[in-house]
Amino acid sequence: MPLIRPRVVGSDRPGPGRISVAASDQDSLVKSILNWIPVEVITVYKTIDNLVPDSFHRGLAIAGIVITALWIAFATKPDNQPTAWRQVILASFAFMCWAVGMQPTVLPFLQGSPDQMKVGSAFLAGGTLLLPILDGILKRAGVRQN
Repeated sequence: MPLIRPRVVGSDRPGPGRISVAASDQDSLVKSILNWIPVEVITVYKTIDNLVPDSFHRGLAIAGIVITALWIAFATKPDNQPTAWRQVILASFAFMCWAVGMQPTVLPFLQGSPDQMKVGSAFLAGGTLLLPILDGILKRAGVRQN
């Protein structure tokens, strides 16, 4: 079955059943970050978000994190390879950073705050910077990607 969504190609720690990827075949940092961001889930989330009252946004964001994990696990898994767990974790983290950064109603203490835009921007910028760091931590921990 063809992939529905691009799978990040990166190195894995050597081990049984792991695929070794040459450095020249690995995705660049920018391409990896773009593949980690679950654009399909964000699109559906934003559509639903506009239809529900503000009191449901936190629950909707939590559901979005779970749906992101399931979507990435399903959409990036070729028939002959295991699940790309690092991408599942990183995509869920990227969605969470986006949801907190863009939706002031997800964190109630931000709602109506004059610093709402600053905190949201910090979440987005921090999340973007933390994605490759978290990838390195997961790689060292032996979390499978390829």
